[in-house]
Amino acid sequence: MSGIALNNWSRPKGQADTTTRAIIIALVVVLCLQLALALTKSVNWDEFFHFSQIHAAWRGEPVGGILQRPFVPLYAWVPSLDGTNIEHIELIRSLIMPFELLLIVAIVAVASKFADFRTALLCGLAYATAGYAFTQGLALRADVIAASLVMSALAIGFHWRLGPITLGVIAALTGLAFIANIKVVLYLPAFIALAFVRWDDLKRWIWLAPVGAAIGLGALAIFAPEIIAMLSKKLTGSFDRMFGGGLFPQTMHWVRQSAMASVFTVQLVGFVVWMFKGRSNQKPALALLALPALWPVIYFNAYPYFFAFILPPVAVALAPVIKIAAQRYGALALTAVFTLNGAALYLMEPRSVQANQAEVQDMVSTAFPTPVTYIDESGMVGDFPRAVPQFASGWALSNYLKEGEPLYSQAIMSQPVPMVLVNSLTLRNAFSDAPFGERLLPQDETLLRDNYIQHAGIVMVAGKHFGAGEEARTQLIAVPGEYRIEGAALFVDGEIHEVGSVIQLDRARYNFVNLGQNRASLRWAQAGDPRSSDITFLDLYSGY
Repeated sequence: MSGIALNNWSRPKGQADTTTRAIIIALVVVLCLQLALALTKSVNWDEFFHFSQIHAAWRGEPVGGILQRPFVPLYAWVPSLDGTNIEHIELIRSLIMPFELLLIVAIVAVASKFADFRTALLCGLAYATAGYAFTQGLALRADVIAASLVMSALAIGFHWRLGPITLGVIAALTGLAFIANIKVVLYLPAFIALAFVRWDDLKRWIWLAPVGAAIGLGALAIFAPEIIAMLSKKLTGSFDRMFGGGLFPQTMHWVRQSAMASVFTVQLVGFVVWMFKGRSNQKPALALLALPALWPVIYFNAYPYFFAFILPPVAVALAPVIKIAAQRYGALALTAVFTLNGAALYLMEPRSVQANQAEVQDMVSTAFPTPVTYIDESGMVGDFPRAVPQFASGWALSNYLKEGEPLYSQAIMSQPVPMVLVNSLTLRNAFSDAPFGERLLPQDETLLRDNYIQHAGIVMVAGKHFGAGEEARTQLIAVPGEYRIEGAALFVDGEIHEVGSVIQLDRARYNFVNLGQNRASLRWAQAGDPRSSDITFLDLYSGY
């Protein structure tokens, strides 16, 4: 196995030639475009959720530890800065750029073992412009953070002299990557490739693997048992979800990725042809590095962000095909094609949606100048505490329905929750009789519908409506606090309250009568005057 021909890592001697400089400039341009995109594209629901976890940790609330949440300790200081939620998310996106740079350097370093430096740079450029790898590379997620760590471990493994210290560094980086994102296990083929290439150097130290694993697990059990507990729960509960979706569980995203990364896709097809027709003793290692490209065939969570995570070793595997293409068509031409692919992705990304998100944030801050506890889909208002800190869709909704616990009712009845943000189909359905789409438990829907009214677009506040001339009706006030009378005078437990008056209501049942000719309303007094907005939950996101 050690007979595999490897290229030694070396920087170009003297002044870099024009082509190498052009590739480096192209990489810089692409990364600048990526950063510019990160500062203008809409925020994804996962990013809102992750930012809400950062805020929750900053407030001292439990968020479940650091497993798969490296962004929480890394950016826990951001909420202390001035600025809006969206501005803070954009700041964190820009702070992920160092990890993106580290990831590309690691790709270039590993690729330089299988090709010359210029080709290795092209491998880095290929990844940087590879569809979702470009658009998702700076998302507020753990994926690029984990990928940069695990690819750094591989780069060290391919280049450093193997011994206890080197293996310890590799293990530490891989362990940190795993804590950042347990999907790192999907890099196993890349580590097998490393072992294949470095076997002669590695075999004398192979005994360190079980010893190191035992020491690491023992240390975690002693000093961080909560990580072991969370890891056990994650692994036992995730396997079916990860691989239970059949073949191509996310076909649409796979097809879009193939189109968005058309140059990368063509190179990948060329790699398959090269594997059958080419001659090289590097084939086994490169095939193993390319193998993660097949995970979307069976991996359920192969959403757009997954490609930013899983494609780095695949970009390395493309080294021989990229070298052939560069020799045939010219390295500068290939550089231009990759760069144009990235520029096209930058121009095609919709920008208008972020304005809608900013308007919703403004409507919320206008209604509630100081944070209040609220309910929503994804933690869209990160600086406000959430009554139910989980998604109202996907796996979280499935688990909630399976367990049958009325979490929303329990939250509302245990603390004042003056606001509901209807930013998902599930929550929209709670306030309508729509015959399609996911729904909450009937008990939760009834309590929400009976205790919140529209205030500003998708912003609902605590309140009730009473039709003109409505007879006595006993209703529960689930959200205690001050309410303003609107529309018509209202009798509350036999006492009349005129329009504009503010009354204090406890969490209790009251008898309401509206004898006027107009609809009467109770509206959360702090919320101010209602405001019109045409924005619905369908206008809040542009996908990933």
